[in-house]
Amino acid sequence: MRSFLQGVADSNLAKMALYWGSAKGPAAKTGEPPDYERRMVVMQSYLRRANYRVVSDVNDASPTSRQLQVELDRGECKRIVPFTAIKSGDGSWIVNQVDLASAGSPTKPCPGKAPKDSPAPNDSLN
Repeated sequence: MRSFLQGVADSNLAKMALYWGSAKGPAAKTGEPPDYERRMVVMQSYLRRANYRVVSDVNDASPTSRQLQVELDRGECKRIVPFTAIKSGDGSWIVNQVDLASAGSPTKPCPGKAPKDSPAPNDSLN
């Protein structure tokens, strides 16, 4: 998770692709999905320009999946963004899903208070 988010902060799409993918492995190694490079650009645009901290890391129902809540801090604006990490075929943990709707718009991530109880659609990009 931290390596993926460091790739976001550094605008290093290749690094992000090493830490995002499916059970088959990182997108950078498997080449899947075929449009993974575009997906890295989209995720980077939603998640950039924010400090982050992992506020929860919970085992999912499966031993190969974890649910994480990441706080994105943009000064006066803080958003909690759900992430799912999975264990890939080589045993490493990689990001599999990111709820980008929770991060706010890339152009105006914090136009007002973040909704507290309203569920956001899940844009897993997967």
